[in-house]
Amino acid sequence: MLLSVLIFLKVLSSPFFWFSDTLKVTFLGDIMQHQAQLDAARKPGADRNKPSSYDYSDYFKHIGPKLAKSDLRVANMETTFAKPPYSGYPNFNSPITLLEYCKQGGIDLFLSANNHICDKGRGGIEGTISAYNSIRVPYAGAYRDMAERDSIYPLIIELKGVRLAILNYTYGTNGIPVPPPYIVNLLDSVQIRRDILRAGEMEADVVIACLHWGEEYKLTPSDSQRRWKRFFNNNGVNIIVGSHPHVVQPVETERELSGEVYRITAYSLGNAISNMTAPNTRTGMMLTIRIVRERFGKIRVIEPQYELISTSRPGQIEKNFTILPGEYRANRR
Repeated sequence: MLLSVLIFLKVLSSPFFWFSDTLKVTFLGDIMQHQAQLDAARKPGADRNKPSSYDYSDYFKHIGPKLAKSDLRVANMETTFAKPPYSGYPNFNSPITLLEYCKQGGIDLFLSANNHICDKGRGGIEGTISAYNSIRVPYAGAYRDMAERDSIYPLIIELKGVRLAILNYTYGTNGIPVPPPYIVNLLDSVQIRRDILRAGEMEADVVIACLHWGEEYKLTPSDSQRRWKRFFNNNGVNIIVGSHPHVVQPVETERELSGEVYRITAYSLGNAISNMTAPNTRTGMMLTIRIVRERFGKIRVIEPQYELISTSRPGQIEKNFTILPGEYRANRR
């Protein structure tokens, strides 16, 4: 009884209990690093094996003001950060400079559970985790061992009085075994159920699952995506943000009979930036999930906002690759 009273008094004493606010979380799709992107970022004549030789300052130049309007910005980082030499497809490895410029450009949280996280084996996973830690940026999806995973996953982010749990999983790692004792979060139903329960124990108000899934270059969700969607929904996760197909797939918003938003599924946000040339791969989506914390503590999700973005190649707008917002493309037609 005493504990219940103390908890109640703690809630009443919180300023968040008495005032409403809206938390905005923006998601970008795949940040790729193909060889052409490495070549464009390298300063003329600079040593290709030194991180300081690479300049990515153009990447977020045109969408920075939009990202600044959100409270939390999340992106799928589809490369590793191992020792040089650096390389593009099929075994991605990038200078830490890319990560630093992404952070400067506004990205607060990186997703690592994707099919390329094992491209450089043990050194790639270790280098990637070390890179995130060295620049003090949160991440999800890959860990040095199970003890580390247990200590920081699910990833809890608390902003504006809302506790978010961020989950991150991939369908696989391109057939490359995860080197022990490292852990990469895979789409494993048994483990996911445990993670969702733990998010509840950690008093998460909203759980968001970021999933690397689906079929590349397909504009519609696969049967597998729909099955996993149902699994997450049935286990209490009602916000899903997808990546991997490299093209934009639909955003589905489900509502209660009252009209309130109940579930949001963004099957694929496509590429945030890349050098891909297949149809539709230069277009991505910037998705903003809005979470309202009302007076007296009620949490609800409202209609998501989203707009298309695109990759501009060197010489088109800037000297390097850059991400363009939708209205920029429209104004240049």
